[in-house]
Amino acid sequence: MSNNRHFDEAYWQRRISDPDWYTELVPFAKETVASLDRQGRDQFHKKIRHFFEEELLQGRVALADAGPNLDEQRKSIDTIVIHHTSADPGYRLSYMDAVQLLNIYAPYYMNPTVREERHLKGSSIWSNHTRDGKQTFLAYHWLMRMDGSFERLLPDESLGWHAGNWDINRRSVGICLDNDYEDKDPDDALLQKLAAHIKEHYPKVTPDKIVGHCECREGTICPGNNFIAGWKPKLIEFLN
Repeated sequence: MSNNRHFDEAYWQRRISDPDWYTELVPFAKETVASLDRQGRDQFHKKIRHFFEEELLQGRVALADAGPNLDEQRKSIDTIVIHHTSADPGYRLSYMDAVQLLNIYAPYYMNPTVREERHLKGSSIWSNHTRDGKQTFLAYHWLMRMDGSFERLLPDESLGWHAGNWDINRRSVGICLDNDYEDKDPDDALLQKLAAHIKEHYPKVTPDKIVGHCECREGTICPGNNFIAGWKPKLIEFLN
């Protein structure tokens, strides 16, 4: 086991070839983060995410070749969940893939909350989703770039692990804005393009079912501190 308080890349390059690599990584990362100040946490997160981004691209992370098809639980879409990257524009999808493997899939496989899935702990991680011929861990269905264009990340038929609420995941699509809106708002032109996209692709979703990540999961401010009181009403106005 790695006893280095910092992220030892040489050690983890060996460890990630084991199917259960995350059973060590998850508690190690949690313990390390708890010992650091905010700047140290940011540096640690960036280092580990960049490492996994590269290792995933090179196919060196042990992953399952098959697994449960959770898309079978997909329901009709009636909800749109809005997110933001909480980063500067230009977010790399390969980096997002690493982030969501580490933030969503690894913790769940470490501690499956569904009784019938407890056997997954220790087995190789499986998302049931592919992109460009490789397994992907992207959780959103769309990424909205700052020029108003949209990148399809998951087909609507796929169940994205984005809301932090399984029931909402089953019947929603996640749209992520490629910017940090923690303490600022998207401009009206961008919100108008977002509204037009929603109306084009999801005309049956009613305005009351347009929600932010913060409305689905307690403890997150995503997509921003001013979403509910500030730019959500504008988005709804443009939808109408």
